[in-house]
Amino acid sequence: MTSVHFPVRRARQILIAFLAGPLMTLVGALLVVAGIAPTALGDVLPDGPLFRIVAVVVGIAGTGFFGLSTVVGMRLAFRADTGLIVDADGFTDTSSYIAAGHVPWNQVTGWNFQEIQGQKNLCILVADNQAVLDRMGPLARLFSRGNIKLVGSPVCIGLNNLSGTPEAIIAAFQERMPTTDGHGAR
Repeated sequence: MTSVHFPVRRARQILIAFLAGPLMTLVGALLVVAGIAPTALGDVLPDGPLFRIVAVVVGIAGTGFFGLSTVVGMRLAFRADTGLIVDADGFTDTSSYIAAGHVPWNQVTGWNFQEIQGQKNLCILVADNQAVLDRMGPLARLFSRGNIKLVGSPVCIGLNNLSGTPEAIIAAFQERMPTTDGHGAR
């Protein structure tokens, strides 16, 4: 049986990486400036040292988070990988920074759809969450632990980023995963 490839929608990633990320990084930097040198931006914050301290702390955190996200997003936007490959051995997810990589079918115990903040996700239940986490980098592992708490699995594939309908992706899983009952359960 041949493999099925679902490419990543590059236009969406490029928009986020080159517009939304830098814009949010700039907002964080402006908060820092407004907190440290209030007259530089026309004193846009309410009076009081507490507001200025909060602005600096939130600004530094926002600048760091969105700056890092922008760099990661730019790297992902120009990567040549297919976002999701489903074949007879399992599936390989490279659709995001916290992608699980290759997961063999013998580790998959089921799947379900979750909608998280307007994003459709295919959450793959695996026999050993820790084994999946151990293959990830530190930042991906941190976010994937959050996925475990939220949906019970470190493997959540954002379907909004992939070319192909959710039905086509599920059909590929059902056709290639051995011994399923048609709902992703063994």
